Amino acid sequence: MGSVLAAVLGSMTVVGAVMWLRTGLADALECLVRGIVAVGGSLGVGVLLGAATGVALALSPEWLACRAPLRGLLAGCVASTMYLGETIVVAVATGGGYAPMFLTLLSTPVIGAVAAVHSGDVLGRTRYHPWLACEGRRRSWSSRFGRVADPRVDG
Repeated sequence: MGSVLAAVLGSMTVVGAVMWLRTGLADALECLVRGIVAVGGSLGVGVLLGAATGVALALSPEWLACRAPLRGLLAGCVASTMYLGETIVVAVATGGGYAPMFLTLLSTPVIGAVAAVHSGDVLGRTRYHPWLACEGRRRSWSSRFGRVADPRVDG
């Protein structure tokens, strides 16, 4: 989720190169540093968001994990909360611009909705990706890794 914003803000490095040709090295370096902060921070927030959502779903009780609305609510709340860190990244990258920070805050419910919809995929209770699906009890982490590492395994 963070990679989309990282790709958009990564274009700031191209702007920095063009600024170097037009204005000078100091302005170009400042723009380049802000672009690196934007890309690295967005990717970092995306990794933390995915890890926190996965851990919250993996540690959730079975009665919550088997009910899609509750599981989606948990995933959406965790992802939305973690995505608020993106506002800090945008504030640093843009120098405290109000419009970019406001747009980032407005996109928070979208991230929560996407996480809620895909909570079954994250937890491994889906039919859309058969290598993730498991019937009955939850599988151990080692058996899940084995299914990912060797797609020929049926079971």
